[in-house]
Amino acid sequence: MKKKKSTGREIFEWIVMICSAIILALIIKTFLLSSTLVSGVSMEPTLETNDKLFVNKVSFLVDNVERGDIVEFHNPNNEGEDFIKRVIGIEGDIVEIRDNKVYVNGNMLKEDYTSSNGETIYYNENRWEIGKGKVFVLGDNRPRSNDSRSFGPISKKSIVGIAFFRYSPLSKIGKI
Repeated sequence: MKKKKSTGREIFEWIVMICSAIILALIIKTFLLSSTLVSGVSMEPTLETNDKLFVNKVSFLVDNVERGDIVEFHNPNNEGEDFIKRVIGIEGDIVEIRDNKVYVNGNMLKEDYTSSNGETIYYNENRWEIGKGKVFVLGDNRPRSNDSRSFGPISKKSIVGIAFFRYSPLSKIGKI
């Protein structure tokens, strides 16, 4: 014959289970994975306003940010705001904009993901040497993006993580 659990013990077990789930969720969100909402047009056509993304925080901790990655980072001019941009240049690279095209280490980038067919204007500078612990980021919608052309290379320490999966809207769900 099975012994019936007391109501008090059953309630306690439920409380422990719920608290454990909440703590696990907080650990995952804080250290491993977060969700972000795209706001603005700077990454069109790749990402659009109201797209919801998962951002992998762990991959950044192992320092493997690569050219082409889409990263979420703290705005260098406003720590309370995050940006999402594409990594174009990594530590040791030389990024140049000539004739409205982007060159990395002397090689022109083939950028079929931009809204402007790769045409890129520059502001005050057109050449950047990417120093230790830095990356150079550009939005895919170059005419409407506030990026490294205006604020320079960003510190890797300001990167929240690497965006890797769009989960909303459902019609565009998948790896990015």
